[in-house]
Amino acid sequence: MHSAQAAAGACRDEDPRFGAICGGYLGLLATPPVVLLVAWTVSRSPVVLAVTLVAALVTVGLATAWWLRSRPSLAVALGATRKRWAFIALAVGYAVAGFAQTGAVGPVGLVAVACGLFASVFGIAIAVMSHTRYAVSATTGRPELARWTASWPEREQRRRLRHGGAFAGVATVGFAVGTILESSLLQYTGQVLFPSGFVLITTGGTRTAVATDAGLEVRHPGARRFYAWDDLSGYDLDSEALVLTREWGADLRFATAEIDDVSLVEWTLAERLDDA
Repeated sequence: MHSAQAAAGACRDEDPRFGAICGGYLGLLATPPVVLLVAWTVSRSPVVLAVTLVAALVTVGLATAWWLRSRPSLAVALGATRKRWAFIALAVGYAVAGFAQTGAVGPVGLVAVACGLFASVFGIAIAVMSHTRYAVSATTGRPELARWTASWPEREQRRRLRHGGAFAGVATVGFAVGTILESSLLQYTGQVLFPSGFVLITTGGTRTAVATDAGLEVRHPGARRFYAWDDLSGYDLDSEALVLTREWGADLRFATAEIDDVSLVEWTLAERLDDA
């Protein structure tokens, strides 16, 4: 019901934005090896290496963007699987490997660290954008059974703020201490942790959920998530929160008081899920 093949049928003819993001990602990862090769075989001149860096980034980025823009089904297929998160892990691992090799390859190692960190941001965008395209494709043309708009329950919002603030605080202190002690590892760790805290703090707002016969689509500002009914194991509804239990991952929580038609929502969920 939620296979990549079934979802791909509703994708658009072209997707230049996704192609551009993937181009930036691959360009960042491809650039350091090219710069290192030029430094070893041609010249170590800063000007030559800078030109090589820009040329490699632009060439790989544009070529990838051009190739992917007319293949939107690839984004849909990627968004249907958890493999989309591998792009983030690969980029972070790339940055760690670059840091570990700084002593052997010199400044190129620092370039690899920077490219890996920037690529991890692009990797997040790839994961979110590909799943958004899959969500749109999986629900296009499906009859809408129920729709509700609500924010997180108050207790959950407070928890997210605490955890997000802790992440951001630790990251800021780590970066500051790393700067004082001239520790690149602490600085880079702080730069990686801070976005996690920022995401937790800023993503506790209102979401719109749309139930269809295919599954549940949750619409965030700028992104969408799709959960097939088989991915949800049950639900619990009380005066404070509507909780949809997932087989894997964090449960979905909505403030009950903000749901307009609680009876319709409960009936729709009861037809497809077990009441916890």
